[in-house]
Amino acid sequence: MVLLMKQSLSLSVSQHLSLTPQLKQSLKLLQLSALDLEHEIQTELETNPLLERIDIEYDLVDVQVEHTPLRDNNIPQPITEASEPESELERTDNLAPEQDLDSNWQESFKQSKEIQSSPASPANDLDLNQLANRTETLVDHLLWQLQMTTLNKQDQEIGRALIGNLDDDGYLHASTKEIQKQLSNEIPIDAAEIKTVLNLIKTFEPLGVGACDLSERLSILLRHHYQQDKQLDLALKIVSHHIELLAAHQYPRLKKELDISNEQLAHVISMVTALQPRIGLNFSADKQDHIIPDLIVKKVGERWVVSLNPENQIHLRVNDLYAKLIDKKSTEKLGVDDTHYIDTHFMQAKTFIKSLMNRYDTLQLVGEAIVERQQAFFSNGEQSMQAMIQQDIASILDLHESTISRATAGKYLLCPAGVYELKYFFSSALPNRQGNSSSSTAIRSLIKQMIDNESKTKPLSDSKIVKKLEEQGHIVARRTVAKYRESLDIAPSSRRKSLL
Repeated sequence: MVLLMKQSLSLSVSQHLSLTPQLKQSLKLLQLSALDLEHEIQTELETNPLLERIDIEYDLVDVQVEHTPLRDNNIPQPITEASEPESELERTDNLAPEQDLDSNWQESFKQSKEIQSSPASPANDLDLNQLANRTETLVDHLLWQLQMTTLNKQDQEIGRALIGNLDDDGYLHASTKEIQKQLSNEIPIDAAEIKTVLNLIKTFEPLGVGACDLSERLSILLRHHYQQDKQLDLALKIVSHHIELLAAHQYPRLKKELDISNEQLAHVISMVTALQPRIGLNFSADKQDHIIPDLIVKKVGERWVVSLNPENQIHLRVNDLYAKLIDKKSTEKLGVDDTHYIDTHFMQAKTFIKSLMNRYDTLQLVGEAIVERQQAFFSNGEQSMQAMIQQDIASILDLHESTISRATAGKYLLCPAGVYELKYFFSSALPNRQGNSSSSTAIRSLIKQMIDNESKTKPLSDSKIVKKLEEQGHIVARRTVAKYRESLDIAPSSRRKSLL
C-alpha cells in the first residue's frame, strides 16, 4: 500500500514572550550582587567613552530614611516580566534618566566551617561597626610577628614557609619532610631546625597556631591556661588519647577507662569547653567576600522603614562634551562614521543608565514590601518572623515571582540586628491553634531558645520540645523538630546531657 502525502499551506496566530534588549539588560543588572554590579559598571565605563561616573560622598550616619508607600504613581515601575512585551517597553522608557561567633571546641572537632550567628536585640540606631571588615588575615598577623623576631635569614625563610602552609584555622598539616622539600631548592635545611622554628611559631599569638590537629592545640591551650590546676594531667590525657570519646559524650566509658569520678570528669569538661580553639575566626580569609548591604532599615517613629544604601549606589551620566556633539549643528561637522559612533554609544549609555536606575527602583520596592510584612521581626527578633514566600511579595508588587527571586538573591539588608540576605525573610508556613500560620524561622528560634534554657542534666528531647511548642499554640511534628534542630547544628538530647 502506498500512502500519498498532500502538502498544504495554513495560517495560525500564536502569542509568545519576547524580551526587549532594554528589559534583558535590566534583568541582568538586577540579578547581580553588589560586587558583581561594580565590575559590570566598570566594564561598561571602559568600553563606552560617553559614559562617566559621578562620585558622591555620603556620611552613612547622616543618611535620612524617608518612608514611601509601596506603590506610587510618581515612582518608576520596577522590572517585571509580564506577558506583553509592549507593556515592558513602555515601562522601561518611562524611567528617570538617571550571628555570636561560636568558639565551642566540639565544633572545632567536627571541622565545621560555618559560623552560626543570631541577631542581637533590635535597637533604634544602627551599629555601624557591623559594616567594618577586618582586613588583616591570620597569615599577615603571623608574618608581622615573625619579622619582629631576631631569627637569621635562613630561619626567617623557614618561618615564612611554615606560615604559608597553615590553613585558615591555623593548623599545620604539612610534614617536616614536605617543608624540607619546598625549601630544598633554595637552601639546605635540617629537620631539627624546622622543628625549632615551628616551636617558636607556636608561641605566637593567637596561641595554638601551628598545631597539627585539635588534640595538640587543646594541649597547648590547657598548659597555658591551667598551669596550676590539679586536674591538668588528666585533662591532657583525655584530649590527647580520648578526644573522640569526649566529643561523642561517652562519659560512662571515659570514667570506666580512666577510673575517675563524676566530679573529676565534670571539672575536665569545664576546663576544655572554656577554651577557644577556633583561632582563625578572629581573622579574615584571603578569599573572603565582603558583604555590602544594598538596603538599610531604620526605625522612624513607630515604623521600620527601608532605603537604598547610598554608599552602594553608583551614579552615572553621559559625558557633557559628547552630549553637546549630539546637537544637529555639531553632527553636521562630523563624518558619517564619527556621527554613527557617537549616536550608537549615546543610546547604549542612556539604556545602561535606565537599566541601572531600574535595578535600584526594584530593590527599593521589594525592600519596602518585605519590611512592611516583617515589622514584628525588626522590633522583636526571629520569634516574631511572619511566614512569607516570594509569591506574596510578587502579588503585592504585581511582579513575576522570578523577578522577586532575582531581586533578593545575593542582596543584603542592614538593620540594628545585623546583616541579612533578603532571601532570609522568606520562610514556609506551619499551622497553629489560632488558625493562622507560624514561620518556620520563628519555630527554629523558639526551639533554640528552649534548648538554650534547658536543664543541662535533663535536656529536652524532641518529643518534649513538641509538647512545649503545642503549649504555645504551634503544631509541629517531632520529625520537623528534629530537622530544625539539626539545621541549627544542635546535638540530640543524649549528647547534650551534662554530668553535673
